[in-house]
Parts: sequence; C-alpha cells; structure tokens
Amino acid sequence: MSRLLLAVVALVFVITGVAKIALAASSSRRVAILIGANDPPPGRAALRYAHEDARHMADVLTRVGGFAPGDVHLLFEPSLAEVDQVMAMAAQSVKDAGGDAVFLFYYSGHSDGQSVYPKGSALSVQDLRARIGGVGARVTLGILDTCRGGTWTQAKGLSLGPPLEQVDLVPLSSEGTALLSSSSGLESAHEAEAIHGSFFTHHLVGGLLGAADRDGDGIVTLDEAFEYAKDHTVQDSARTAATVQHPSFDVQLRGRQNLVLAQIAKSSSWLEIAETKGPLEVIQLSSGVTVSELAPGARRARLALPPGKYLVRKVLDGKAYARSVEVAPSSGVSLAEEQLEPTSDRLAIKGGDAPPVGASTTLPRGFWDLWLAAGISAGPATALGTGLHETTPRIEDETKLERTFTLAGGIAWGITDRLSWWLPVPAFAYRFGDRDSFEIVPRAGLTSIGYSGSSGILGSVDLGVALRIPTALDQGLVFDAAAGARFSINTASGQEQAQRPTLWRAFSGAGYTWLIDNRVGFTVGASIAGDVLFDPSDPIVRRSPVEISFGSVLSLGYRPLPLIQVYLSSRFSIDGYATWSYAPNTKTLRDTYLLGISWNF
Repeated sequence: MSRLLLAVVALVFVITGVAKIALAASSSRRVAILIGANDPPPGRAALRYAHEDARHMADVLTRVGGFAPGDVHLLFEPSLAEVDQVMAMAAQSVKDAGGDAVFLFYYSGHSDGQSVYPKGSALSVQDLRARIGGVGARVTLGILDTCRGGTWTQAKGLSLGPPLEQVDLVPLSSEGTALLSSSSGLESAHEAEAIHGSFFTHHLVGGLLGAADRDGDGIVTLDEAFEYAKDHTVQDSARTAATVQHPSFDVQLRGRQNLVLAQIAKSSSWLEIAETKGPLEVIQLSSGVTVSELAPGARRARLALPPGKYLVRKVLDGKAYARSVEVAPSSGVSLAEEQLEPTSDRLAIKGGDAPPVGASTTLPRGFWDLWLAAGISAGPATALGTGLHETTPRIEDETKLERTFTLAGGIAWGITDRLSWWLPVPAFAYRFGDRDSFEIVPRAGLTSIGYSGSSGILGSVDLGVALRIPTALDQGLVFDAAAGARFSINTASGQEQAQRPTLWRAFSGAGYTWLIDNRVGFTVGASIAGDVLFDPSDPIVRRSPVEISFGSVLSLGYRPLPLIQVYLSSRFSIDGYATWSYAPNTKTLRDTYLLGISWNF
C-alpha cells in the first residue's frame, strides 16, 4: 500500500577540523534543524508522511546520535522567513560553542531537483547550501528527503578508508563532502502507508537504531547505514512501486573516510536479538508499523528502541513465527530466534495486511475520523455531532413515535496513538493497553454546547469507560458503560429556570465484535439505560423510562460501532446501523435504521 512520495534523500557532510576527538573527551555541541513539509507547490499533490519522516529523524538523533533534545528544532510547514529565523538560532548556538559543533539540517518534502519547497515556496538548492554553510559549524550534515536525487549526487561510488575508532558521531579529523540520495538520476522516491514514511528515511532510521550494525561493535558507520538503507529501499520499491528506486552517493573525504553516525549504547532502552538465520522483522504493536528489519545471517543485534511492546517475526516457507516482547524504560530485553513460535493469530500478520484505520480502538496519531449516517428513526435517535446512542435523558413526548428522517455524524482527531479528541467540543477518549491484549478506553467531556434565548447556555456532559477483550483472531468482547446529563445556565433575567446536571442517564452494555479478513466488521450488543436522580427536590427534571436496547448500541470512546461495516479501503467504509429499544414501563418500541460512511484521512 505504497504511494509515490516524490522524495529523494541527499546527505551532505562538510567536515573541517584538525584534531582527533575520542568519545570520552568530546565536547562538541550538536545542533539540528528538521523540517517536514507536506504542502505542495502549484500543480503538485500534497505529501502525507513528510512530518513523520522528520519526527523519526529527530527521535534517532536524540536517542543514539548524541543530540540534546533542546538542540533539535523540529518544524512543520515553515515559511522561508521561519527557516531563516531558526537558521540564525542555530548559528548563534554554534557561535556560543566557539564553532566546535556538529550541525545537521534535514528536509523532507517536495523538490524538482533544483529547488526545495517548504510550505510550497521555492528555495533553490544553491541558496539552501549557502544557508547551511553559513551556520559556521565545524561539522555540517545536510539531509534532503526530496526527489530527483541523481542531480545532487551524480551517482558516484563510495570509497572507504580504514576502520574508525569509536568517536562521537563523526570524526572531526576528516574534511570534505559526503552526499547520500535515496534515488539515482531522475528517479522518484517512494513512501508507504504501512511504514508511515518514505522507504529510504524509514530504513536509514532503522539502520541507525542498530539494524545496520554489521559487525556488532555498537556503532553504525556511514557505509553500514547507507548499504542497509540502499538494500531495503531497492527491495521495497521493487515489490510495491511502479519504478525501482536506487539510492546513490558521492563521498569525497580526506583523512578517515568513514563516519560514525550512531552509538547504540546511548539509548537507555533496547532489544537484543540473537539471530541465527533470519531475516527478522521487528514490529511496534501499538501502531502495527515495522520499525526495523534484520537481514539474513547469524549475528547478535542490539536495537535502540523506545519502551513499549514489540513483535519479532519471521516467515519461513510461507509460515509465520513470532514472539512478543516488552521493552521496559531504562532497561533492555533479549530474545533468541529459536524462541519464535509458529502462530496463526494476529501476531503472525502484524506488518502484513494491517487492519483498517477505522478498526483501531483509538485513532492513530494525526488521523481524522469523519462519519456520517442518515436514515429513519421512531423518535429522535441522535443529534448531529453526538454519539449514535445518547446517554443524556430523553424529555420528548414518549407517545409520539412516528418514524422521521434522522441524521447523525461526528468528527474525531488522533492527538496521539492513544488519545482522541471528539471535535469541536472538549470531549476526549484515551486507550490503555493494545489491540492484541486487554484494552480500557475511558472517556469524558462536554459533549454539546449551545445557546437559547429562552434558556441561556445549554449543554450536556458525559463520562464513561469501554473495555475490549480479545477472544480469537480479530474477535473480542466489548463492555461499555456511561452516564450523561444535560444542564442550562441563565444568561439574562426572564429566562427559564436553570437546569443543574442532577438527572443522569446511566447506560451499560455488552456485545461482540468481529473483523473478517480486514474487510467486513460486525458488532452487535445489548444494553440497558435508566435515569439516576441525585437531587429528588429538583422541581424541573423529568425522568425518562428505562430502555432495553439491542443492535448498534456500543461505542469505544466516542466512536459508535456500526452493526456492519464494509471497508472499501483501509480508510473508507460503508456503515450500517440498526437499533431496537423497548421501554417496559410504557410498552413502547423505538427503532432506528441508518446508512452512512466513515472516512479516515
């Protein structure tokens, strides 16, 4: 599931200096500017993962590259003026260090080979080089994740010198220029949805985290990082893209002609793998994204990974072998390839066909979820912008159950992979746990707000929690409980009496969810809802009858679960809702039938 990124990576090293600096004695300050620019110039399509590429580079620099977080400046869609401003800040930092500094510039975005386009505005490569050189650092590294890299590197070969001593980031005894590009000639570079980034940057980062450390000495050199990124980029682009991508390089260094780019020991958490045959794949379970790939061969590899749950996986003769591990903060974990076990559950397909975005319990970071549905209902089923099954009290005339047109909808945004915001009101849901294990999703917020001349400010509040317990491949139990209340606040004299949130509509439900072949989802549940009055003396509240409901009654956070959901792609689905609600006290039946869409973008 890849798409053309129009990205080429060029890594420029201008290295000056005269003294060898060993690791223990190094005092060089390291400053970085990283820019992600998805916005296109006129006539081009917007990119998707340039921001993610820049984030990943920032993480690897602070994790194993020796860059202090405060010296890593991460910018998204900056104007040319903002670029100049942060360049001036970097120059001042270098000046404060007396010039004894390492400066890294990274840009991921559009280019035509002659100019780059931060925020869609042209900046020529020559001008960019001048700006980078003007920072005045002893060691300067420029990384351009753009297109048409062959015009930058001329696809020259890499000439290696003697092995390096273990030094801090790069040896300052070398001087000259090194250029790396993710493509040759006028080729295009590529990105893939499965890895949330461009091929070359993804593999360059994975290599710097330790996958490229061929000899197991705990450092990753320039030739190791490039060879690793090149091999995997050619492989991925040949398998998924219309044109094969061939990374190129141009190295002209004097003195020692190899550069140390990463030191794995700098990471406070790690995964150590004893590989006997391979190849192996390491997948972050919280996102389903492959973070590193180990080439075939026997070796012991240490990967500088952030804390979290991971899956180590290999495929042999069409059968998957996997094992999950958890990397704890400030510690490491070891795993031998022989510990991988044959598996047919979800662990076996992580990194293969990923579940649709809409099947996630909470949205991935940076994704939007828009859902709309329309149909008929006996009695109001919902209001635009709220959940399908309301937890707030019903105050309608229960005898009026004529079927009428009903419209429902909402929009949410993934602040992180775990925290989602239900817009435009301040309503949030947070996920604890992972999809392959027990998940808890509490929610709380102001679910509606408005104004009426006769009542003043009107609104409703809600809080709840949902549980998801996997029971089989892509199947699980869902438990949902919530409570909501309406309120009003007077803003002028003569308005109706203010309503305090003393009457709460409590709801609890349980059901089963099943995702079939990542294409069709079913969720069916049953629930009961009733009023809880915390102040019996409140004169204006009116209780609604207890209701027993069946069908589309469950939600995870504020995301309603359709009865049936047909995924036309990983981000778009056709949704069907059906709910039947019976009130025993009044012997009335409500039914709702809606058809809609969900779109993740």
